[in-house]
Amino acid sequence: MRELLRPGGTLGIIGLARSGSLQDLIYDSAGAVATRVYRLKRTFWHHPAPIVWPPKDTYADVQRIANAVLPGVVYRRRLLFRYTLTWTKP
Repeated sequence: MRELLRPGGTLGIIGLARSGSLQDLIYDSAGAVATRVYRLKRTFWHHPAPIVWPPKDTYADVQRIANAVLPGVVYRRRLLFRYTLTWTKP
């Protein structure tokens, strides 16, 4: 994907990874609470996209790989068991 961007273009990725540390379990606890609240207040969209479960890589693996492949990438853990990567091509 990075090769398809023109200079100054931004790549955004939302993903799901496997928990592998104590910090991940803290995020997972908050995500579990948020999921229950969302289920009480909102409906969920069921998509036909393929699902790979359980995720192969941990959050730490994803961050390490992203830093190696996309220098300067911004990695953030998100609620609901997700992460985002944002990278702007120099």
